Amino acid sequence: MLTKIESRVVRQPDGRIRRAWYQSASAEVLLHHDADTGALVSFEIDFDGCSGVRRAYVSWARGIGVRTGAVNIGDEGGPLKYKASPIIVWDFQNRPRLIESARRLVESSSIEEGLRESILRRLSS
Repeated sequence: MLTKIESRVVRQPDGRIRRAWYQSASAEVLLHHDADTGALVSFEIDFDGCSGVRRAYVSWARGIGVRTGAVNIGDEGGPLKYKASPIIVWDFQNRPRLIESARRLVESSSIEEGLRESILRRLSS
């Protein structure tokens, strides 16, 4: 179950954007809102194991839309290699299975109803 991280813990470096962060043992959701209007600007959802992907990634941003990918956590190469920084590897075409998994995650989350519905609308289009 995703639970909200208190806003006083989430760093807010840009006064025009407010962030809300939800986390569970296997998933994270990060929401970015316009501080003045409250409008959703973007969101990021990453979660464990889906369709052969170790860490799936689904995002939406105003003007870009929905994108899917995977998080390369940088630990390939075995114990004798240094761990690299995690990076997102974007898919050339969105994977509907990842979007559907992200929808199910959000539907069953404790994200506030209005925000949850806003995210689900964007994952439907």
